[in-house]
Amino acid sequence: MKPLIPLLASLLVLLPAIGFAQTGPSAKTAPAPAAASSGYARTAGGTICTTAPRTEWFPEDEMRLLAQHRGYRIKTFKVANNSCYEVYGFDRHGRIVEAYFNPVTTRLVRENIAR
Repeated sequence: MKPLIPLLASLLVLLPAIGFAQTGPSAKTAPAPAAASSGYARTAGGTICTTAPRTEWFPEDEMRLLAQHRGYRIKTFKVANNSCYEVYGFDRHGRIVEAYFNPVTTRLVRENIAR
């Protein structure tokens, strides 16, 4: 058991550095960043959907068909910020929409609806 004690001591020293053993009021009241809670990151250049290499992306023509199956009428389909598939067109309710999809998981990341 003796070799285990130094290992545990070193882990206890590292835990605050990696965010597991935070104490104080900031650990309880600090809100999660918006990008982490919503599943995408936003930079000055726009939305980041994935950092995966293009070889792992869903094919564009299949993503276009999938978006149409989900109810989008596509006017423009493109790659945005080199990390998202972006659709301009109309949603199933006929509203003008801009939608961003993760090209690896095909999940809707963000949708902007015109008012």
